Amino acid sequence: MQHSAPRVRAVLLEFLKFRVLAAQQTFFSDETPEHRRAWLARVHPQALVLSDQQLDAVWKQAQQLYADH
Repeated sequence: MQHSAPRVRAVLLEFLKFRVLAAQQTFFSDETPEHRRAWLARVHPQALVLSDQQLDAVWKQAQQLYADH
């Protein structure tokens, strides 16, 4: 079953919430799009339907919402 991009982004953002809260800024350090996709392939493969730009937007939103600033 195909999911819409907005739905996939929302589910991914919720999935990232507790990982970011636990790791804070270290979650975002030393990351490339390739590393991000490899990690997602292991832990949340349904998000791989999103483009690198869409994933980047979700990562930025997660950082703004959940990381200590």
